[in-house]
Formats: sequence, C-alpha cells, structure tokens
Amino acid sequence: MTGSAPGYRNMDRFFIRLKAGESMILAEALQKHLRVDPQEAEQLLHQGSVWDNDRKIRLRDGGMTISGQLLRVDRPKFPIREYVLRREDIRFEDEQLLIVYKRGGAAAQPTPYSDIDNLLHGVQKYYDGRRLRYRAAPINRLDLPAQGLVVFAKNKGTEVALHRLFQERRVRKRYLAATAPFPGVRPSYVIRSELEWQGQRRDALTYVRFCRENSGRSFFLVLPQSGRTHQIRRHFQEQVAPLLGDVRYGGAAPGSGLWLLCFQYVFPHPATGGMLSVRYIPPAWRQAMGLDGIATLQGKGEA
Repeated sequence: MTGSAPGYRNMDRFFIRLKAGESMILAEALQKHLRVDPQEAEQLLHQGSVWDNDRKIRLRDGGMTISGQLLRVDRPKFPIREYVLRREDIRFEDEQLLIVYKRGGAAAQPTPYSDIDNLLHGVQKYYDGRRLRYRAAPINRLDLPAQGLVVFAKNKGTEVALHRLFQERRVRKRYLAATAPFPGVRPSYVIRSELEWQGQRRDALTYVRFCRENSGRSFFLVLPQSGRTHQIRRHFQEQVAPLLGDVRYGGAAPGSGLWLLCFQYVFPHPATGGMLSVRYIPPAWRQAMGLDGIATLQGKGEA
C-alpha cells in the first residue's frame, strides 16, 4: 500500500508486510518491495526512513531478519543530507546554553522521513563531539521555511529554567519579515485574533512596526506576544500582506524562500539572572535591507 502521507507532501509512505510464515533480511525486503538498489535501501535505513510501524521505532540494521511485523517506509521525494552545525552558526555559547542559527528550509527536529537532516541532529553531534553527555532539545521552535535563532540547554536545570521563562513570557523575541511593497502601509500594527490549529482556537497577539522599503521589498520588525503555530505568517496574511516566499499562506512558488527571520532573543540568563541579548542578521538580509547596523530596528511596544 502506498501514497502520500497526510501533512507531508514531500514524501511517499509505503507499508510492507511479508506473507504468513515468510521471513527475509530487512535490506532485501526493501529492495524487493520498493524496487530499489542496495545503495538506496542502505540510505533509507541510514537516514531513518524505515519504521517498525507497530513499535513506532526506526529500523537501521539492514541485516536483521523480519517476519510478521508491519514495516512503514517514509520515503522523501528529495535527497537527504546530514545536517552539520557550522561554527559560524553558533551565535552564543557558555557552560549553560547554546544559541544557534537555523537555516531556512531546514527542519528543527526529526521528521518521519529522516532524523539526520535537522538542526537537532547537528547540535547533538556537536555535543557528542565535545563529550557533553546531555540529550539536546530545542527550547523554542521555528517553522521549517523560517530562519533564525534557536535556543538549546546544556543541562536539565537550564532546560527547565528556560522553559519556565518562555511560559512566564519573560523572553522577548524579535523577528524581521518582508512583503512585496503595497499602498497604504501603516507605521505600526497591533494584530489580535483567534488562530485555529488542529481543532483548537487560541488568542494571538502580534506587534508589527514598518522599518523600510528597499530592493523591492517592504521590511517589518515583528514582536510576537504569543507563540501560536504560524502566528506571524497568518497575521501578516490576514491584516498586513502575505510574506514573500510563503508557499502556504501567500501563494508563492516553492523554492522562493520564506522572508521570515528570528533575529534576536532577550531574556534573563538562567544561571546569573543578568539580561542576555543575542541577535544575528545574516549578510543576505543586511544587504537586502541596506543595513549598516541594527539600531534602527528597535521599536516601541517591545515589552
């Protein structure tokens, strides 16, 4: 049985179950039922695309014998490349936490079709390479097409403290967003609405300040006061203008790249209590905005 999996247009899902009493080496079963060569079967196993569907675990040992279990293969429609955390992506690090830049189009966490092509995998390998015995987990989330800063803890105490800061709304997040120029743009917007996600409706609040128009784009400073799924993208679509490159909410063509950047975090350091401010604007954004600094990005209503 095959077909595109719900919610994942970029992969196909296959199920394999051997006949009663039949057994087979896993790699050979993949080759036979998916009609792939040994190299592709090995790649599917390596990248975490093959599942024991009953136990909900990934299978990687191509030499294991399978018999009655139901196999699930989430086969991506594009090549998988292992995520490597680059040194220049590390924007802050001390003994307690790590703040890194996520590239646009990269997943923050594992997907059904792979657990090696995401930021979490890169950070875990970074921890392992420095013999830091801690299971990495992102404290905040960014949409797949968005780019920007993601916070990781280095120990359980810091992880708990960071989650508490987010829950208590003591973390200030600043984004940059770009739209096509449009008439009637206002200096600022206060956007309140109920946003629905997976059957639940929750209040959302976003402050927006117009920054400048440059290179055929209008740029905005965005200060989300709540953390709803796709909040900024949906609020821009509803009350400002669709973000450039937003395939889901703006009708953009795939591959154009979403113009949404989480560029700054400000919060009390979990260990010292002093205010920590980390910000990063990639060169491509600076060039597009015509920036020689970011002082002009400070806006009112940021508390």
